[in-house]
Amino acid sequence: MNQNQKAQRYDELLTQYKRIENQIELVPKLSLDETLQDIYSKEYTPENQQTVNRLTNQLRQIDEEVKRLF
Repeated sequence: MNQNQKAQRYDELLTQYKRIENQIELVPKLSLDETLQDIYSKEYTPENQQTVNRLTNQLRQIDEEVKRLF
């Protein structure tokens, strides 16, 4: 992969990364009262936590691919 291809792939990955970060921001959080009532201070319902975990895992995969590019 030449430098131009690497730069293009990096831009694609950065766009994906930002899109996923935005998706995480859109996942509804529990109210502050609900969060404080939980001994573990969970911010999300179990279903939403799974979604956040899946998206966070995708971010990690993108990070790994970026490291391999350079």
